[in-house]
Amino acid sequence: MTNQIWVPRKVAGEEFYADRLDEALRTCQTPTKEAPKGYEAQFMPEIIDTRIASPGGSRIWQTWFTAPSIRATGKSRQGKPFVVYAHIPNYFSKHKNITKAIEQGLVNGAGRMPQDEFQRLLDLKDDERVFVVNYEVLRSAESGVIPVSKALAHPQTIPFLGGRERAEAYLPQHEKNYGSKIGNWHLNDFIEDSPLARALFVDGGYVGGLCGCGILNGDARFLGVRAEGAAQKFSPSAEQLTNLINEYVAPINQPEVHNRISAVFR
Repeated sequence: MTNQIWVPRKVAGEEFYADRLDEALRTCQTPTKEAPKGYEAQFMPEIIDTRIASPGGSRIWQTWFTAPSIRATGKSRQGKPFVVYAHIPNYFSKHKNITKAIEQGLVNGAGRMPQDEFQRLLDLKDDERVFVVNYEVLRSAESGVIPVSKALAHPQTIPFLGGRERAEAYLPQHEKNYGSKIGNWHLNDFIEDSPLARALFVDGGYVGGLCGCGILNGDARFLGVRAEGAAQKFSPSAEQLTNLINEYVAPINQPEVHNRISAVFR
């Protein structure tokens, strides 16, 4: 087993807003001439990492964002109720399934998802990208504005943000940008006949809260990165490479190296 190391990367992100969540996600994911494979909507941990790495007052702090991460409530195969926070591709990270759920009829704004998909997420619990919370513990927890100093102990905070380490890094930055309070909202989505799920939102308002209560037919704003994009890491220009190499190549050899770099960029 290897230790995971988070390596920050700089890529160009785009906002995708629409007055309905499925439409915003469809626009994000649809291929275009500029992005032949479309854009990948960033999951909540990536949005939070972007906030942590960004200065106060930047766009990522100024407004709210939606993630294809979900909060799903349902029963395990043993019949016990649980709440899953999933930051991986899932039933509702496909815009067509959101549209289908809306057409079938939402339950207090949440969409029905297949039982086998809910069980799949339960089975993928790793406390890194998929978190499982005791239903009764979360149901009895406060939903509203709480002190930042108490946020880490709230049963939604760590799974919503994507792990304890990330939460510990994020909360001080939240306090710098929004003050000593934070919203931590959730609803009781348990029904007997079907799992229910919602997309996660992080607020950019006066308390910058964690919203596990958004409706699937409401407006949404996704942060998208080109799907090749992870492929689309920083690509230096010939001039930038030349300037860098000059620091390490003897002057007598620089002309030949410069010519070879220029040939690559032709």
